[in-house]
Amino acid sequence: MEKRHAYLIMVHNNFESLKYLLCALDDKRNDIYLHIDKKVKYADFDEIKTWVKSAGLFFVPRVDVRWGHVSMIKCELTLLSEATATDHYHYYHLLSGADFPLKSQDEIHSFFADKNLEYIAYHDNSEYQDDFLHKVKYYHPYMKWVERGFITGGGKINCLKRKLDYRQKLFLEKQQKKGVDRTKKYPGIRFVKGENWFSITDDFARYVVSQHTKILKMYSMTNTADEIFLATLAINSEFKDRLEGRSLREIDWERGTPYEYTYEDLPQLKASDRLFARKVCYVNDPHLVRGLMEHIGIKEAAAADKEPLVTVVVPIYNVENYVAQCLDSLETQTYQKIEVLLIDDGSKDGSAAIAKEYVDRDSRFKYITQQNQGLSGARNTGIAHANGEYIAFVDSDDWVEPDYVEAMLKAAIENDADLVDSGFIREDGTKAVTAFKEPHTYSRTGAMNVLDNIFTEDYLLMILPWNKLIRTRVMKPLKYAVGKIHEDEYIVHRIIDECDIVCTVTNALYHYRIRQDSITGASRDEDLRHFHILDAHLDRVDCCNKQFYGEFYRKIVYSMFEELILLMTRYSPETYKKEHLTGKFRWLMITLCLKYYKQLDNHQKKEYIRAIISPLGYVEYIRKHEGQNK
Repeated sequence: MEKRHAYLIMVHNNFESLKYLLCALDDKRNDIYLHIDKKVKYADFDEIKTWVKSAGLFFVPRVDVRWGHVSMIKCELTLLSEATATDHYHYYHLLSGADFPLKSQDEIHSFFADKNLEYIAYHDNSEYQDDFLHKVKYYHPYMKWVERGFITGGGKINCLKRKLDYRQKLFLEKQQKKGVDRTKKYPGIRFVKGENWFSITDDFARYVVSQHTKILKMYSMTNTADEIFLATLAINSEFKDRLEGRSLREIDWERGTPYEYTYEDLPQLKASDRLFARKVCYVNDPHLVRGLMEHIGIKEAAAADKEPLVTVVVPIYNVENYVAQCLDSLETQTYQKIEVLLIDDGSKDGSAAIAKEYVDRDSRFKYITQQNQGLSGARNTGIAHANGEYIAFVDSDDWVEPDYVEAMLKAAIENDADLVDSGFIREDGTKAVTAFKEPHTYSRTGAMNVLDNIFTEDYLLMILPWNKLIRTRVMKPLKYAVGKIHEDEYIVHRIIDECDIVCTVTNALYHYRIRQDSITGASRDEDLRHFHILDAHLDRVDCCNKQFYGEFYRKIVYSMFEELILLMTRYSPETYKKEHLTGKFRWLMITLCLKYYKQLDNHQKKEYIRAIISPLGYVEYIRKHEGQNK
């Protein structure tokens, strides 16, 4: 009979990494038991189920896990209880969401096939200069709140935690002076410490579950006893002769607490004789995880064509003075395998005739006409007609560098990226260059995090529509918002949400012409349609609230308020009076503060109350404050 394994996984909120971990463990010989921390506000269980095809997947009752608190032990016991109640497994492996296998499932199952050992690392007190006995000798009543005591940052909550941590230290000193020793309650018990990550047999797992009540009582109000309880239980039981005394995890304590591996460590991890590694994070280093996936024999989708067709969409509307320069720059691209879709959005000047000249002389150019729908509608038409594996958007009054397509396509293929972002040059007489200072490779979550600060150059580069090369399958389900300005703000988070890898190049490949008659030009600064940007941010908040982006949600709410304040400063006092903006901004601020009150810190609440009392007065305060900082 085939021996089955149970993987017990403790997850906080890094769901993007979890997806790859589940993929690596997805085998018909495995069942996966998943614990998602009770503090996590959003978890789409139905979506998580789709990540596992062959293994069994079980969600266990959720515990509010606190680092170093007995709740860690309670969580582990819950996982073991659920698994042992379901089946008799050959081995039970406890992993965190930041672990990753270094061997294939065939290799792992083969390793354990004839084993009957408990893989639990342990050492005695003071061994390796680790004096840990005080963690169980004394009472630590505030561990639920202070956890392991590494409390940084401002705010009342952190201040309170630091006070509790200080009180706990004073209490420990008093206990030490009085000779308190809880271990005397357990004469003959040898306390040892190891790691809370283990690989154990079925009969030992059942023994642990049978000791559930005793364990929780014994380690109540202790400090980091999750690293002590299991090894101590084993070494003081009939299973002590089966203790292997070593971990099967590659953990680097010399470079961190523990160190988080990067792509540079891939050769070391591939050569390791251990079965798992900790810490490995897809969000921070997607290439490392992809390299490990390949190492254990899990193939990604087929590699992209080295010379794929690239679609370039050019919306055209009354640009007869500029369009030839734009199309010339596309006709002379160093990468030749392109199709250029010229979307005539109901032009009333000579733009259509110029566009047709290029269609007549170059078979790569295609002309499509439609009734006027605006820039967004033209781009949507281009997306619908795109045949390329990748797609790019070029506005018809701008132009691009000769290697615009080639440079971004090279990065896309090298990084297997779904989106590539480049820099641009302002064509307003300044020739100012806005570009990424260094190339980056982002996971979906990492790229989304760039959107949390609307005042950075990276944010601007990330939201623009025309400095990008995007995998067409990413764009096909999406549409630009017709009838809106700031259409790039509406869709960028939806694009990122469809990507696995986003990368950047440092090249400034796009020439952005600043026209005074454009909706974003200086002559239209006080156009009320700029309120559309707030709708875009509300959609972004909604998108991020319904996806696996961890603590990012609070930041994206904050960036929405920052955008609202920026919008308030856009308009003159005359426009405030003429358009009754005081009441409108006051109502918006009240509504949003009430809706997102839990996401605001004390500083924000004070600032926004000031804005509610007097929107125009707050704007004057902001402008004065900015002037003082210059």
